[in-house]
Amino acid sequence: MGDHRIPPELDGLRLDGAVHRLAPELSRMTAKRACELGAVAVDGARAAGTDRVRAGMRVQWDDATLPSSLALGLPVVFADRDVLVLHKPAGLAVHGGPLVDDSVARRLAEVFPGTGAGLVHRLDREASGLLIIGRHKEALRALAAAMERAAISRRYLAGVAGLPAQDEFQVELPLRIVDEPQGDRPKALVDPENGQPARSAVRVLERGRSASLVMVTLEASGRTHQIRAHLAASGHPLLGDPRYGDAAANEAARATYGVRRLLLHAAELRFPAPDDGRLIEVTAMHEPDFVRLFRSLRPPRSA
Repeated sequence: MGDHRIPPELDGLRLDGAVHRLAPELSRMTAKRACELGAVAVDGARAAGTDRVRAGMRVQWDDATLPSSLALGLPVVFADRDVLVLHKPAGLAVHGGPLVDDSVARRLAEVFPGTGAGLVHRLDREASGLLIIGRHKEALRALAAAMERAAISRRYLAGVAGLPAQDEFQVELPLRIVDEPQGDRPKALVDPENGQPARSAVRVLERGRSASLVMVTLEASGRTHQIRAHLAASGHPLLGDPRYGDAAANEAARATYGVRRLLLHAAELRFPAPDDGRLIEVTAMHEPDFVRLFRSLRPPRSA
């Protein structure tokens, strides 16, 4: 693992240049590419290669997964012979489609052809964070079974409108998935009579002036758009959500903090290894837009 503190002599350098100086075995081009694709974190958050670093900042990347990251053009944060865990950036689709030029699934097919590698679950296109990949058919089958029996724990960071009154609460509302007029854009509706059971546990991590940071844990396997629908039903919709959110809150977040996407981030995963069932735990890097908005995600200032 590349884990370094920026020394005084590198203060003010671009991140990609600093990575090369900290690890001369990485060529300048490799260091630049690793930063471009988001595989390098500064103080726990993904950073751009053009960002300037300051003395004392912590810079991290994973030497073991860097080749896979470079091949996929996506940060790989965990890898063994059975599993990959990717850090998906916001804006990249998980699955392909008629109007989708690029996707996680397409990149997997190109880099690992004929292996049976596949996605265990999904993330909305505008969400970011961790995705589990089975590297072959047997691993994918085992992980899918673990998901079905609720043995995979997923926790999400979410930026929401307003200030929840309770520090912890549960949203337990049945959801029914419908197609909008296009026929290819599912939407979750709260439907106590015909919906499928769905439960989300919510814990408030930080309250700001008009927005809050919460951690959402999906209980059981989760439904399409469950977090988006449940938070909206709670009166605290996700910021940046054009379908379930509050237009005025979204505009205020965009104007004040530059929020231009759905503030939902798959932050933590726990799942059993396909081969022996040992528990694997993975934590994602923070996203820069979350860090700008919420102080609790920033490193403490040095005295």
